[in-house]
Amino acid sequence: MSPDKEREYAELISFVGIFATQILKIDLADPVHPANVAAHIVSTVGKSQALVGARQAANDAIESLPDLSQQQLATLDAELHKARAVTLAEMHRRYSKQYKVVLKRGRICNETEFYLVKGILDSCTESLNQDEQAVLSSLLLGFEQSS
Repeated sequence: MSPDKEREYAELISFVGIFATQILKIDLADPVHPANVAAHIVSTVGKSQALVGARQAANDAIESLPDLSQQQLATLDAELHKARAVTLAEMHRRYSKQYKVVLKRGRICNETEFYLVKGILDSCTESLNQDEQAVLSSLLLGFEQSS
């Protein structure tokens, strides 16, 4: 993997690991903790495939943020900052940028993009107008039909 993808993988695993520990209350020693799952994936199928999973796990974590209290968000962000990991604000910025790329391109290219668009459509129906909802639905349908 390229150095950029190596860095992205490390950042995502750190983010997801802290999220799992702080929010989901999964003990770091538990085999289902994302750090342990990621290590297993790397050892069995390689880091490139693990990066795909890390992106999806980070996307899932970001999608769940609206369900968290302000205190939970503050605690999570403080732990991310303390660990010198990617903060919530940075994760939002990255995913917003990715979302804009998908919209500009006019099609979804992978599952991570699919779930990002699906999460936005599912979570933001009140703030999206009918045209935006139609575009997102069309993008999702196009990806599903091409898969």
